Amino acid sequence: MSSGDPPIELAPALGDPPEAAKAASATPVTIGRAGGYELLIEIASGGMATVYLGRAFDGREGAKLVAIKRPHKHLATDKVFMSMLLDEARLASAIDHSNVVKVRELGFEGGEPFIVMDYVEGASLADLRKELATAERAVDARVAVRVILDALAGLVAAHELRDDSGRHLGIIHRDVSPHNVLVGCDGYGRLTDFGIAKAEDRVQVTRTHEVKGKLAYLAPERIDKRRMCTVQSDVFSMAVVFWECIAGRRLFRGEEAVDTLQEVMSAPIPRLRRLGARIPVALDDVIARGLSRDLDTRYLTARDFAEAVERATGRQNIASPTEVANVIETVFGPRMRVRHEKIRESLRGRDADHIIIQSGLPARPPPTEEMRLSSPEVLSQIAPPAPSARYTFGNNDYAAKLFPRKAPWGIIAGIGGGIALGAIVMFTLVPRRAAAPVAVAPSATVAARPKVRHLKVALPFVATLVTLDDTARELEPAADAVEFDVQAERPTRHRVIAVALDGTRGEGWVREVDGVAQVEEDGYTFESPDVPSVAQAPAAPAQSDKRGGGAADKRAGGKRPGPPSPPAPVGTTKNGFTKLK
Repeated sequence: MSSGDPPIELAPALGDPPEAAKAASATPVTIGRAGGYELLIEIASGGMATVYLGRAFDGREGAKLVAIKRPHKHLATDKVFMSMLLDEARLASAIDHSNVVKVRELGFEGGEPFIVMDYVEGASLADLRKELATAERAVDARVAVRVILDALAGLVAAHELRDDSGRHLGIIHRDVSPHNVLVGCDGYGRLTDFGIAKAEDRVQVTRTHEVKGKLAYLAPERIDKRRMCTVQSDVFSMAVVFWECIAGRRLFRGEEAVDTLQEVMSAPIPRLRRLGARIPVALDDVIARGLSRDLDTRYLTARDFAEAVERATGRQNIASPTEVANVIETVFGPRMRVRHEKIRESLRGRDADHIIIQSGLPARPPPTEEMRLSSPEVLSQIAPPAPSARYTFGNNDYAAKLFPRKAPWGIIAGIGGGIALGAIVMFTLVPRRAAAPVAVAPSATVAARPKVRHLKVALPFVATLVTLDDTARELEPAADAVEFDVQAERPTRHRVIAVALDGTRGEGWVREVDGVAQVEEDGYTFESPDVPSVAQAPAAPAQSDKRGGGAADKRAGGKRPGPPSPPAPVGTTKNGFTKLK
């Protein structure tokens, strides 16, 4: 055969693809590289970085699938962001705990940094809540307790971390939110993203007056510059996440950033049971204490908070990892099968299924055309309805409180002076004429003054009966807001009494401001019927905290219940927080 003759292709054995086809099928379909890693598919993207699924290709042993975070190109030259990224890699890599996403490596590709982390297949708590909200569902309380306890365990590991010499590192996460709590398909919750964590020896220092973190989850002391950010700030943020899981809605949410910050500082924080949530009274007390704006009342550490949650809930009311995994599979199983199909496509010809299993992930079959994402009917089997049809904080006009409007007397005086001067000029310059008889028109009818005022009243909880002064109204269905028509001659200060679903009685004084009842500074005072709830978990051992626990802690003591006692005050509401007696 001469050199100019075309090559002769040998027929392959039956069932074996040609060598060229084998080589083509073995070529990975990647979307880039980062150091010794190939980027397979994009799995998430945020405002500062994109997260990819990747795998080492430099021959290292046990090359499993990993998550690789790469900042956006415009941030690669930002010194502040780079310092923050270095902090995340350094701090998170030092935390070795099963409930913290492990950071494996920090590298650079073309001068741009990337972080290599363990890949957690599942979804964030924010994604789970969002999916359930489409069907007006909330996270099951048992599942929420399990996930929050896992996240708190990771938080404790970070807060208590010491270096090899035993020196406490003083790590504070500062960005605890449902977006940074990952729930794996294995049923375990993990804390991630220590990018803005604060440590005693951190490289990057937050810019002056720059508030980082997601605003709705900031602790009040993070906003008030007169206070320091401590581990108690992370406790407050985790309590907000906990509250929202069970309530099925946001706790603090304003149209503008300043509105959200004002709500964090002073908006009412309702009890979950008063919203209709079926949780033990003791657990409701624990969450309320975690949400305290008073640092002397709030739990001192994440460990204290976690132990209180366990005591208040009882082991039988905490979901197992298998139950949590079932929820994740039900909601996100179809899209995880789609992701696995994309992984196979990017790893074609390299035994993708073996790599998936080697990475600790379940083998998922390809998606089918009949497969649909979670329907409301499916979600109803794994998640309870949101506790109430709606919740409102009331129309709190914070701007009016901070910057009260003043009558524009200067403008009025200027206009009046101009009119007077014009009149003088007219009478001086215009020749006088004989006054002609002027027909006097009948006096105009003055608009009738309204006989009643329309008043909107935001209640401290979902109530079945409300009394405004001497006017009582039954609410069917129960609601957390009500409207009254007030006689015009009545004063603008009113006494409000509300009765909750569980019989709790709230009483306070309000004042009318532009048709809205604004609660006076003393807030509401609550009285409990002191009747044990059927949903209440077994009483915890009587370990009274000297800083004051919930009402359920005081009832715990193992005594046989006696005859019903008269209603006793359980606390007062001031500046939006119910302080326990």
